[in-house]
Amino acid sequence: MSTDGQDYVIAPWGVGECETTVVMVDLPSRDLAVQLEVPTDVLDRMAQLSDEHDIPVTQALGERLEINRARVSLCAAKSVDDVAAVQQHLTDACEYLSGVEALDTADLEADIDHLWTSELGSE
Repeated sequence: MSTDGQDYVIAPWGVGECETTVVMVDLPSRDLAVQLEVPTDVLDRMAQLSDEHDIPVTQALGERLEINRARVSLCAAKSVDDVAAVQQHLTDACEYLSGVEALDTADLEADIDHLWTSELGSE
């Protein structure tokens, strides 16, 4: 998927204009570096997270994005009835989490494992 010439902006819901900063972020699960325009208050929260885990702010933002992508995939897995679709969403969620090294994902991984074992009967 090419993103040449496309702009992506992370913005809080309901906020029209806010001060932003452009940052380069690695998305490890896709082996991809992306340029994002991020509200300054979001970067401030990522700075707190990076301090807590002793990682760069851009790594904290990238890992948080990967975790959010995994959560979306998990929600999608819970909302479909087709077994193959559930398996694909769970596989995607696991792939996104594979790029997260510093932030805690134990609860999310437990939810994924629970769906694999209890709902699909496999591991």
